[in-house]
Amino acid sequence: MRRQEFEVSEKAECEAFLREKNDGVLTFIGGEDGWPRAVPLNYVYLDDAVYFHGSKQGEKMNGLAADPRAEFVAYEAHAFIPSHFSDPYLACPATVFFRSVRIRGTVEQVEDAAEKAAALGALMANMQPEGGHAPIDAADPKYTSSLRGVSVLRLDAAKMTGKFKFGQNLSAKRREQVLHGLANRDRPGDADTANRVREHAPEIDRST
Repeated sequence: MRRQEFEVSEKAECEAFLREKNDGVLTFIGGEDGWPRAVPLNYVYLDDAVYFHGSKQGEKMNGLAADPRAEFVAYEAHAFIPSHFSDPYLACPATVFFRSVRIRGTVEQVEDAAEKAAALGALMANMQPEGGHAPIDAADPKYTSSLRGVSVLRLDAAKMTGKFKFGQNLSAKRREQVLHGLANRDRPGDADTANRVREHAPEIDRST
């Protein structure tokens, strides 16, 4: 059962997360053998859509040509929360605090050179923020053949859902136990996770 307290109702929060990340997994049904496909890829979120690129031939292109319906997932695991942070006996409290966003829609191949250039330019800005290359411009003759040869795909979001899990379901006592455990463990990312736990704490605590 999906826990409602972890759901993200604000689209802006989902979009902010999507702009932070640059890799995810695209799933789709198309394929001669009827099996679903899950493809890890780099992406950029731009103008309410997910853009990604690849060759013009292959499993991904063939599958999406057969059935353009797809779902894309971006995910970040922030910290594993061991059971002994809040229970010295049972393993049940062990969990992972994470953020994820899912987008469902249809994939279209981008044919317009200017849109291709904008998407690839945004992708490069994410992946290579230091620059070190000429701007990707459809009017630049040195990019003409490259833009013509690469496939750029766009997933328009028909539905977007987010799930950010940072202990919203915990009682105040258990939340403090988890925060204490994170502070004592002090692994990379634990301090940031603790801040997110505090930010997502509900105004009225629920017992677990």
